[in-house]
Amino acid sequence: MPELRLIVASGTGQRRLLEETAQNLQKKGYVMSARQEGGEWQPLLSDNMSGGLFDEDRLIVVDSAELMGPLPETLSPMVEAESSVVIVLVYSTDPSKLFPKDVYKKCKILKPAEFPRWPRERQVWVENLARKTGINISRDAAAMIVELIDDPEEIRGQLATLLSLKGKNIINASDVETLCLDDGSKNMLRVLDGMCRGDAPTVMKSIMAMARDAKEGDIIKLISAIHNRMRLAWYAAMYPKHGALFAKSLGARDYAWKMAVQSSRKYGPVPIGRFVIGIIKINIDEKSGTSAGWNSLETLIMELMEKS
Repeated sequence: MPELRLIVASGTGQRRLLEETAQNLQKKGYVMSARQEGGEWQPLLSDNMSGGLFDEDRLIVVDSAELMGPLPETLSPMVEAESSVVIVLVYSTDPSKLFPKDVYKKCKILKPAEFPRWPRERQVWVENLARKTGINISRDAAAMIVELIDDPEEIRGQLATLLSLKGKNIINASDVETLCLDDGSKNMLRVLDGMCRGDAPTVMKSIMAMARDAKEGDIIKLISAIHNRMRLAWYAAMYPKHGALFAKSLGARDYAWKMAVQSSRKYGPVPIGRFVIGIIKINIDEKSGTSAGWNSLETLIMELMEKS
C-alpha cells in the first residue's frame, strides 16, 4: 500500500520542493513511474499498491492534487506511513481538511521553511542558507540582499547566481549590487547609498540615468525609497544614543540602518529634518500633478549635499 507525501506551497517554492523531493527519493533508488494532474483516489491508490520483493521502488507525482477532492474514508486503510511506493501530492493551499485525521497523521507534510519576519533574523536566515549552499558571503552582502529582496525563493535564486559566478570566492556587497540587480535597481541603490556617503557625482549621474529611462511611477518609487532611508537617518541624528531602539521599532534592515547612521553623522539632524519635509512635499505634489518632477528631486538632493 502506498505512502503519501504532501507538498504544500505555491509558485517557485512549490517547484523547488517538488524537485528536491523527487531528487532525494531518486537518490534512494525510487523510480519515477507516473506523473498526472488531479485524478481520482480509487484508481490512484489501487493501481499503486506495493509491489513484490524484487520490484523497483516507485514514485508517483500528482500535480494540482486538490482537484481530486477529499480522500474517502473507505480508502483510509489503503494508505501506509512508509512504503516502497511513494505518491507525492502537490497542493497550493493547506489540504488537512481533505483527509481523515488518521490518514493525515500518516502523511509526510512538506512546506517551505518559514521566512523570518524581522530584518535581523532574515539576515541570519540568508547567512545560514548561504553556508548550507557552500557560499562564502560577507555580513554586508547578506544585509544588502535582505534590504533589496523580500521573497525567500528569489533570495535562493540570487544566491545560486552568485555561487555560479563567484564560486568559493567571498561575496561582498559590491558583488550583490553588480550581479543581482537590474540597471534601475542599481541606480536606485547608488542614489540612496551615494546620498548617505555624500557622493554627489554618483547620485546625480544615477538620478539622470533613472530620469532618462523612467517609466510611469518610477519617480514615486525613488521618492519613497529616499524617504524611508532619510527618515531613518533623521532618527539616528536626533537620538544617537537610542539608535538600536529606533532601528528595531521601525523594522529597519541592518544595511539600511548602517547607511542611515553614516548619513546622520554627515549631515546632522536639522538639514536631514528639512530634507525629509521637502521629500514629503515633493511626494504630495507629484501625486497631485503639481510637481516639477525629476528637477524638483534633483534640486532638493543637491541642497542637502552641498551643505555637507
